[in-house]
Amino acid sequence: MNDAPRKPRIALMGEFSAGKSTLANLLLEQDSSPVQVTATQLPPVWYSLGPGTVERELADGSTAPLPLDDWSAADPASTAMIRARIEADLLYAFDLVDMPGTCDPCMTSDVWSNVLAQVDMVIWCTPANQAWRQSEAALWEQVRPELWTRSLLLVTRMDKMQSAPDRRRVLARVRLEAGEMFRDVLPIALTGAIAGRDDADVLEQTGAAALVRFLETALDEGACAPPLPPAPVCEPAPVPVAAPVPEPVPDAAGRVVPRRIQRSGEGRRERPQAGVG
Repeated sequence: MNDAPRKPRIALMGEFSAGKSTLANLLLEQDSSPVQVTATQLPPVWYSLGPGTVERELADGSTAPLPLDDWSAADPASTAMIRARIEADLLYAFDLVDMPGTCDPCMTSDVWSNVLAQVDMVIWCTPANQAWRQSEAALWEQVRPELWTRSLLLVTRMDKMQSAPDRRRVLARVRLEAGEMFRDVLPIALTGAIAGRDDADVLEQTGAAALVRFLETALDEGACAPPLPPAPVCEPAPVPVAAPVPEPVPDAAGRVVPRRIQRSGEGRRERPQAGVG
């Protein structure tokens, strides 16, 4: 039996064309996905560390292999998930799940709830030109609350904003409207980050470096660690019962006194006299 703790699991989510798969390519150091992703082309893709094998999990629970460079046979109607086991630096630290767009008609509520029940953190991608729409907020409000304190809202396509004031204005609005529902809100220009992934200055300017720092901090602090198992249910400790108060008994003179008071002179302490220092 393997008792080793599992790795954290991070899901990439958001509406169609928000940049999720481009973000996955950046994090996994790939240039492109095996297929040109469209709204209905792929089911969830679960990336984990491995030797370079891919298989699809069918709706009946069975599996079938897929070519490493062509996933077009993974029809969402019959495929519950694609499992890709590949080599990437970040996969030593966590598993990554690239979800279909939330408006994808093939992503039923069962797909949504099944994956969310298994992940420890979400990076929600929202494009700057239509950032944090009401439809996104309505879906995120259905997520279990502990994910809010772990997850990141990533404002993508920041390079499509015409000016620096526009970028600041969008970011300020999103932080105001959604900041309380996420651990942090960060901007990123994914296309520029992929093009300059080997240039530290470019990664800093595009926001990719800040994203990596966020992930490192979250992992170091255990913010996206798997939840601990529930504590065992313990029986409540018994309430102590007070000892019964002794019944008073009469002394030799017939006076009733409590048992705890000694009437003999033995062991009695003399009362100090007034004025004695």
